[in-house]
Amino acid sequence: MKKILIVNNDVDTLSLLKSWLERKEYDVKFTVHEKEVPDIINEFAPDLLLIDVLHIEVLKEIKSLVKAKEIPVILMTGNTINDQHKFIDIADDVIEKPFQTKLLEKKIGKFLKNTG
Repeated sequence: MKKILIVNNDVDTLSLLKSWLERKEYDVKFTVHEKEVPDIINEFAPDLLLIDVLHIEVLKEIKSLVKAKEIPVILMTGNTINDQHKFIDIADDVIEKPFQTKLLEKKIGKFLKNTG
């Protein structure tokens, strides 16, 4: 079972994403606390990170961790398509909020070779 870690401040979004991804048969962990992320990565060993743009600094820190260098990252942002180019060097992909689950599923599948 593929593992996904979600980092987001919005508890409602976390809850919805977690239940949707679990129905797709992913093992999901989430946190609203940036400081927990390195420990969760070491313990949970996720195959993919879904991170809100508000956590861009923790994303930079994560990418410096040996265990996290190869983990693909999808950045969730409210920024328009025109502004998303500035995140491409940090994240592997970007999805604009509010997003459609079909598009998110396609993006996740691209990295995990698993549609759920």
